[in-house]
Amino acid sequence: MNQKENRLIITLCLIVLSGVANSLLFNVALFDMMNGLEVTASKISWVVISYTLVIACGSITYSKLASYFQIKSLLIIGISLFVTGSLIGYTTNDFIIVVLARIIQAAGGSSFIALSMILTNQYLTFPKRNLALTLIGACLSLGSGIGFLLGGFFTHFWGWHSLFLLMSMAIFTLLGIILFVPSGYANHKKLTQPFDFLGFIYLLTFVVTFILGVKLDGYLLIITVISVFFMGIHGKRQDVGIFMDLSVFRFYAFNRFLLLSFINSAAMVGIIFLFPLLAGQQFHVSALKTGFILAGISLFSFLLSFVIRPAITRIQGNGQLVVAVVLQFIGFLLLAIFGVYQFAVASVGVALINISFTILTIVINIDIPHTIKKEKSAMGLGIYNLINFLGMSFGPSIASRILNVTSSFSLSFGFFVSLLLVALLLSCVSSIPVSSRKIKQSRQL
Repeated sequence: MNQKENRLIITLCLIVLSGVANSLLFNVALFDMMNGLEVTASKISWVVISYTLVIACGSITYSKLASYFQIKSLLIIGISLFVTGSLIGYTTNDFIIVVLARIIQAAGGSSFIALSMILTNQYLTFPKRNLALTLIGACLSLGSGIGFLLGGFFTHFWGWHSLFLLMSMAIFTLLGIILFVPSGYANHKKLTQPFDFLGFIYLLTFVVTFILGVKLDGYLLIITVISVFFMGIHGKRQDVGIFMDLSVFRFYAFNRFLLLSFINSAAMVGIIFLFPLLAGQQFHVSALKTGFILAGISLFSFLLSFVIRPAITRIQGNGQLVVAVVLQFIGFLLLAIFGVYQFAVASVGVALINISFTILTIVINIDIPHTIKKEKSAMGLGIYNLINFLGMSFGPSIASRILNVTSSFSLSFGFFVSLLLVALLLSCVSSIPVSSRKIKQSRQL
């Protein structure tokens, strides 16, 4: 049993590592892809945006489907879609087909983390469960580091097509899934309630119109608001497994953490999108060198987190949030004022943003489960992950739109400076005694 559990853990880690690395590989190659496909910076951002958009909907969808279909079957489908998208991307030079390939990749890749977490929590013994969760968490950080490095390395020597070929290697994890993943459903039973297709459509409408509204036409955000209204009405139904329970939004502390996390995710992925373009266009830095720089920064931030985590626990109240947001604010300010002229300063700014992202993520992950009722925690954490994905898609969307309209990196960085001022206000407001009491009351519910 121990050997089978160990092999299951290795399989899950490889799957998670593939998904995380794939989401970041192409950020380093955006400049090369833009030139090779002969498109604008705004259009090339769809390589990242389309993937994140589908991941946002897909991760929740797979979690729901795991109550209707066996997890092993869903993982096999996920890997198959992921590899199919990779092979399509490798064989094409058409921009539309490249984006389609990324969408197919995301349709499969969105199953990786969601289903791996379900398997880990339900089908591993307690000691192995802790080991698996630790290793999966390490793979999330490691994937971000090697994603940058591999993206730069493969793009420099073999071109951006090779990134798709590299990701097709995930097909070898199918053997591990077939041999070591147990058969079963989420919560160990098959759900008999009808699948909430209408709720899924409302959620899909919300996500798509939000992203397209930010990127293309602000009027689409009207549909976003309408979809939220209909989700609220639909959430009162009892005859289906509701997709989104909006009642968790009545907790003030939970909402504040959602906003902070949204801004944090938007800023991080926004800088991952902007920095390679800045390096290539302004400083003529190769994709390989950019990959080494981003990999070094990511790995440094990961290692630094082991020092930061015990240090920030000594900071009382919400000072942890304030410190993290201030670091991120300084990073973007450096980029907006000096980073567009000095590459070294730009690199320092990116490092500060990365370190801040690590701190803020740790603090929010620890505190947010305590801001909602216990019976609502699963839904609340699901919404938290959705908001993170929306932030990841919002960041490069708004950055590319500003860059396309103004052709100014300074203004793009300046937008995130203003966004972080809002985050700083939220961090400070949360330290007011009245707000602190509300948090405490929410945690006691």
